[in-house]
Amino acid sequence: MRFFFLILLIFSTTLYAQRSDGLKSNILIENIISEFNENHFREIYALADSGFKANVGEGDIVSLLTSASTLGKIKKYELVLVEDSNYTYRLFFEKRSLLIDITPISNVAFGRFGLRPYILPADKTREHFQHDNPLKSHLDSIVQESVTTYMNNKNVAGLSIGIFVNGEMLSYNFGETKKSNNTLPAGNTIYEIGSVTKVFTGILLANAVLENKVRLDDDIRKYLTGNYPNLEYSGQPIRLVNLSNHTSGLPFTTRLPDTNEDPFNPSVQFSDAIFMKILHSVKLDTLPGVQRNYSNLGVAILGQILEKVYGLSYEKLITKYILKPFRMYQTKVSLAPEELYNMAQGYDMEGNETNYWQNKLAEPIGGIHSTVSDMLLFIKSQVSENDSASSLSHKPTFGSTKEGVGLNWDIYTTKKGYLRLAHDGGTDGFTSLCMIYPEIKSGFVLLTNNGDHNDQAFNDIASAIYLSLIYNTK
Repeated sequence: MRFFFLILLIFSTTLYAQRSDGLKSNILIENIISEFNENHFREIYALADSGFKANVGEGDIVSLLTSASTLGKIKKYELVLVEDSNYTYRLFFEKRSLLIDITPISNVAFGRFGLRPYILPADKTREHFQHDNPLKSHLDSIVQESVTTYMNNKNVAGLSIGIFVNGEMLSYNFGETKKSNNTLPAGNTIYEIGSVTKVFTGILLANAVLENKVRLDDDIRKYLTGNYPNLEYSGQPIRLVNLSNHTSGLPFTTRLPDTNEDPFNPSVQFSDAIFMKILHSVKLDTLPGVQRNYSNLGVAILGQILEKVYGLSYEKLITKYILKPFRMYQTKVSLAPEELYNMAQGYDMEGNETNYWQNKLAEPIGGIHSTVSDMLLFIKSQVSENDSASSLSHKPTFGSTKEGVGLNWDIYTTKKGYLRLAHDGGTDGFTSLCMIYPEIKSGFVLLTNNGDHNDQAFNDIASAIYLSLIYNTK
């Protein structure tokens, strides 16, 4: 799953002598690593100076370190940067690396602390890359120009772009399905679409509302087995709509209370018993419906509720209500062995190959596999406004059309006054972005088998396509 980090970079007002910082820093980082590997997260917070603690609560650090612990134990570290008295180390976890930024005060205290992803430095040495762009229209030229910087990076394997404009479905493919295999992605190349899956879950919720199976303002406990007094705050319960617009007050993720495992890890065999443990373990610290905080856990719970309401698995639900009606026959949650031949090889932020994964709890939040051809059909269905459930999912449930959230859709009105519905996604080895503009009946999707979700060159492609759509729509 896509891994998010809360980056905390708080500076103390105290001035430090730089001469002995190197020794202090090495001792301090070893102390932090030792405590982390024992899951002593509060003990790490205790190492902060008073200035840091005045700005950052213990819960923030514990949440940050709990998220990082999903990567396993820290095996080793190396110093990568020193600026004044600020030190940056690369931490080698069992699964991948992170960067830690610290300012040592002493051997046992810090005034600055932050974690962020380690990203393989860009290698801008690729001069030529494969593509199927016909280079005949102005839009073709815009697309080619916009992808050049991204594809010049040798860390990027492949990229597929789908654009729906003026009633036409256009696709462009670049690079390779696997590094050095010389095979260009195609319309049937399968990618993990990550959290773009969530808009499918939002449409399922909208369908359940239209079929009078649920109400958006229902207390979620109506659909859960057991007693959960913890799923309310000051008498206000979590409602179904809160799970879909990320205002539930639930954390981004959680850990299994008895084993401290990540419940979204493919190694976890999901069951009703595990689900109940998760539900009983979470605590709210804010009123539901008041503040938006992105929660994978919330949408995962929504998916489980929808399965219970319909008596169908998540895959059967999206197949019945979305994939078949939209003719998206290449889109699946679970892939058969023969379908894996069409799947692009994913690469994480460090350039390592990633594995095909499945996790039952994660299906509604990031479990869908799709192709650029199928995602174009999805975009066409969304801008046509012929599907009542899709239309309902586009309506703001928090905020407004200026800036808000629908049923898992991010809603925004651009500076040029166009309504935009969007969601991005990412797994360990894939990145995706889907944007639709209902007023001009247009939209596009970007799919890549590169797990660097923060590459500005990827976002620049989206900006260029958006501007082109404005001037190409008739």
